[in-house]
Amino acid sequence: MSRLEPAAACWLAALVVVGTLAAVVPAGATATAPSTPSAAQADAQSNSPYGTTVPLALTETDDGATVVGGVELPENYSVRTGPQTLNGSLVRVDGDKVDWTRTFSTTNMTTQVSDVAVDGDGDVYALVTARAVRTDRYPPETTVEVVHLTSDGDVTWRHELNASAQSAYGATGDTLRATDQGVAVAFGLPGGDGVRLAELSAGGAIWSKTYGVQASPTSLRKTHDGFLVAGNAGYSNPWVLRTGESGQVQFNRTVRGAVDQRVVGAVPTDDGGALLAGTQSGYGGSYSTNAWVSRVDDEGVTRWSRLYGVGNESRVQQVFTHRNGVMLLEQGQTQFRGETTVRLRGVDGDGSQLFDETAQFNGSITAADRTDGDLRLVGVTGLLSDRIATTTSTVAVPETRSVDRSGLQADVGVTSNETAYRGQNLRIADGGANGATHELVKLPDETDFSDPHVVRRLSFDDGETVLESATLPAGEYVLRNADGESLVLDDGQVAGTGTDSEAAFTLASQDFFHLETNRTFVDAAAGESGVSLSLRSERPDYDLHVSVEDNAGESVSAEELREAFGEVDGFDGVERVGGQPVAAIEASGDVRMNVSAAAFDAGLYEVDVSAVDTREAGASASSRLVVAQEANRTVGLSLNRSSLTVPVNGTATANLTLSDVDNGITAMSVSANRTGDPAVWPDLRLHINASRISAGAGGGSDSAEASATAFDGNTANGTVTVGTLGVETDTFSNVPVEPGNNTITLRVDWVVDEDGIPYAVPDPITVPVEVVESTNETDGEPGEGGVGIRGGDGDSDEGSGSGSSGGSSSGGSSSGGSDSSGGSATATNSTTATAAE
Repeated sequence: MSRLEPAAACWLAALVVVGTLAAVVPAGATATAPSTPSAAQADAQSNSPYGTTVPLALTETDDGATVVGGVELPENYSVRTGPQTLNGSLVRVDGDKVDWTRTFSTTNMTTQVSDVAVDGDGDVYALVTARAVRTDRYPPETTVEVVHLTSDGDVTWRHELNASAQSAYGATGDTLRATDQGVAVAFGLPGGDGVRLAELSAGGAIWSKTYGVQASPTSLRKTHDGFLVAGNAGYSNPWVLRTGESGQVQFNRTVRGAVDQRVVGAVPTDDGGALLAGTQSGYGGSYSTNAWVSRVDDEGVTRWSRLYGVGNESRVQQVFTHRNGVMLLEQGQTQFRGETTVRLRGVDGDGSQLFDETAQFNGSITAADRTDGDLRLVGVTGLLSDRIATTTSTVAVPETRSVDRSGLQADVGVTSNETAYRGQNLRIADGGANGATHELVKLPDETDFSDPHVVRRLSFDDGETVLESATLPAGEYVLRNADGESLVLDDGQVAGTGTDSEAAFTLASQDFFHLETNRTFVDAAAGESGVSLSLRSERPDYDLHVSVEDNAGESVSAEELREAFGEVDGFDGVERVGGQPVAAIEASGDVRMNVSAAAFDAGLYEVDVSAVDTREAGASASSRLVVAQEANRTVGLSLNRSSLTVPVNGTATANLTLSDVDNGITAMSVSANRTGDPAVWPDLRLHINASRISAGAGGGSDSAEASATAFDGNTANGTVTVGTLGVETDTFSNVPVEPGNNTITLRVDWVVDEDGIPYAVPDPITVPVEVVESTNETDGEPGEGGVGIRGGDGDSDEGSGSGSSGGSSSGGSSSGGSDSSGGSATATNSTTATAAE
């Protein structure tokens, strides 16, 4: 049998965030007979052989057919409409022909088939989950069941599971396995009361075991003598369980105190241990995600743990068995439209990287399976449109090339009672330990109530070893020999034994929480050049690498880097790291770099600064830089109101428009501020079609500011309404806002076109704001507390039927709104900064 691994249905974080297609589980779900998709539905899924089903799990039968589980999308489905009742779907496809389809639905719940398994006779097992769509209950009502179908698609039995809402909601499509007697399933119990592993058949449970650990399984595999279950305990601690054929515990281990590591998959090793793989996240100056693999022995104790592809910012989507190790399927930051980069990475049982190849995929991966030398990918695209489509692609599994097994190069020798830094490779030598194994023990800190515990076993081949520290948490550690004695270390050499306090060394994190800039937008055409980049670190001496990439992910040239960073203190030339040019900087403590940004061509750039030896552990920070080299493309900035009138404890809004847009908008930033009384609060919202939009606000009685930024935008040309400017009169420190007149200054900080080239920034607009005690005027929306918005000519609010007016700058104009009687009024401002009536 050619057994395919079901894909990890980490059902699109994108869909979850936007507010839907994250489904969950059913019991009592009804199954209907095969159905034929409508022409419109079939067209929406034109790239998919699975009809209207968006796959969350795939597996292949012995006769070469494919069984797909997922969710069925209705015609013209859009994530923008909010949570909807959706049906789960199970499809058997043979070549281009759909053999049968089964639909599962539960009243007022969104249903999905999150995992599938097929036995040697072609019988199908499906994990069907459902979740209440609209409810005040938390967690929402969920149901989970295992359903058995014949190879012809006939339902013969179903077994409801007492699964937790978290286990159901986060179903990963890898916790169901066909066995010789039926099917095995692993799931978390409600209330964190443990994990259950059971083997089911038509008569119910053949056996069932409960394990006292608060964990969420994400992976279930068969071993030669039982089962391997892995997942996450708590929020981010890896957890692994290996059992006998009827669930007897061989080891049950939680990796306590680890950094943020999420287990996506696990495979058993011949020595009774396991390889765990997934994503490790870092929260230094910039949030980073990297592929991670570790090996545990037959007692569940970690032998080694490594990070791969630092700087790729990818997440592991699925883990496959590959030779003596694993193959990781990774995808970069999800783009809501267009092609994304996927990566296939092979890791051997000793941690050596076998291959690292990339390919392009149209959309976000939802499922994958492997057949011999190929990997089949399935995903969705068009998430921000009203036409979500399923896409498929086949990628060849890379061939294993020559592998460098020469070992790791140490960065520093460990010394007791001194500090090393996470990410460094630490040298340890013990002349009397040739071939022996020592244990690295983490000591509890003031907030850790656990006992000292083993976090790594180190093998001393030829009396030496190198400890990779990127996957270890910060804290105090001691190295103990086979007799349990704590070893005192001096510059990487064992100098004797002693107490824990004499032998312990500290492992600290070199975190760069921010890469601060004195400006984001550099108008080189106006003579601006210098940008100050600064970050903080308590580490005394270290080396930095600085890379600069444009909006398309292309690195700037070595010549541009030399010109930009050549005058920075500590500049040590340009090197190539991973094929990319980087500026090398010798640093000490806090760093301040005065950079000549005018050396770069016009564009939107990401500047990444990382410590050379601790980057893997999060010592990296990034910031954005926008460089304009010409001023002949100025967009116009306008509001559809010339002034705002807002009552105490009320709000008012106006539409924000950019005109003369000649090549779309892919990224932009706007801000607004006020000073003095009355202490109104500006509020900015961007509404363009973009995958990432953020907003912030702050201030006090003397001043207040709001900002909003969007990336990965896709807009039309011409005049584009990009968002709203709002005004609120919330009190500050219990001091009521008094009636009076004030102004808000609105500005475009920067705006970039579809090619990453900035437009010239228009002049700011000053918007008059009047705060009044009370008003009978409204903006036409109920519950707004009586908002008055004053028109430029009509001098009355929009709700009474007068026209609207606008303020513009840099040649921009605004069009008025029509009143209820068909009349209209418009008002425009000159390029002076005042939006007077």
